[in-house]
Order: sequence, then structure tokens, then C-alpha cells
Amino acid sequence: MVINSKKTIAIVPVFNEENTIKSVLDTLERSYLIDEIIVVNDASTDNTLRIIRNMNSEKIRVLSLDENVGKSRAIQFAVKDLDADILFFCDGDLHNFSEEHIEQILAPFATSEVAMSVGLRDYHPAVNLFSKTVFPLITGERAVSYPQFGNVICDTLMKGYDIEPVLNHYCRKHKIPVYKNILTGVRQTNKPIKRKHGTFLLMKQSIEIMRTMVLLKIRK
Repeated sequence: MVINSKKTIAIVPVFNEENTIKSVLDTLERSYLIDEIIVVNDASTDNTLRIIRNMNSEKIRVLSLDENVGKSRAIQFAVKDLDADILFFCDGDLHNFSEEHIEQILAPFATSEVAMSVGLRDYHPAVNLFSKTVFPLITGERAVSYPQFGNVICDTLMKGYDIEPVLNHYCRKHKIPVYKNILTGVRQTNKPIKRKHGTFLLMKQSIEIMRTMVLLKIRK
């Protein structure tokens, strides 16, 4: 069990996640480590917003955007001027996500004031090994120290899916420890299954992330 007196706010950007969002929010709501949940509805066109509002939880605050601005901009919209010690980022399309996984990600903050902790989705053991050692950290499940990372999240490169490479680069540049854990059993709904033209969107996302990584390397 993690003993954590720090105020932790979960940020959940969502776009058309009607099949999974209730399960994800139920898990966050049950966790004793999460003090508040801010859900940013990025102009969903399905039943996502209705499902969120029907939950009627005092822990959940909903911000609904009129136009789709992308994951990073949605997060920027949510994190301004918060009273928080830790931000816990979580995607809304997870399967088998549990309170134990939240504890796993937040555990480093029981002893560290400045860190980033990343939860990696669970695939084949060989893939998991590469995820922790070789592959770029582009997973959406992570926690960061808000006082340290608040300005970073407003970086000008932050658009689309660029939040992860921007945070990764900041940690490397400032020698901030990054903790990595496999979240046993956790899966994500793949874009080719979830959305029309999902394969194209997945390719576009990958190109966008690689472009940002190059720009960050050049900028240093």
C-alpha cells in the first residue's frame, strides 16, 4: 500500500470512448490516492459525455470542448492553475485498469518530490522488455510533479500526441528520474479497431511523435 499525503489530480482526455470510459473512471474514483478527476471531453460525437455526466460523482469534474483540439491541447486546457502536487495522466480507452495499477504508478512519489513515473501496457514479455529499455515512452499512463512540470506541459510543441515526448525530453535534459513499470493485464483499444480510418490515424500519430522527438533533439 502506498501512503501518499500529496494532493493528486487525475487528468483524463477523452474522445469517443463510450465503451471503456466508465470502467476507467470507476477505477480512478475508487482509488484513495486520487483526490480529484478532471475529464476533458475533446468534442466527442458518441455517448462519452452522457456516460460521464451520468456518473454523478463529487470527485469528477467535466470540461467539455466545442471542437476537437487533440490530446495535448486538451490536457493543457485542464491543467492551468490547479491546486495539486501530482498530476496523474490516464487515457480513457484502457481495459483491465485497476486501483493496484494506480498505486504502482504513484509509489515513487511517497519518497521523491520530483520524478516522473510511467505505467507501460502489458504485452508479450519480450515486448515488455523492449518497452522498458528500448522503445520511446509514449504511453499515456504517467504521473508527474505538478510544481516541476506545470510550465513544461504548456510547451509550444505540445499539440496532437506530443505531450509524452515533451515530458520525456524534459526529464532527460534535467536529469529527473523516470520510473517504469509494466501494468500487468492492462491493454488499450487499438485505433484500427476503435475508429474509422484508425490505421491512418495511427500512422499519422507515429509520424507526429517522431517529428517532435527530432525537433526536441535539435532544440536541446
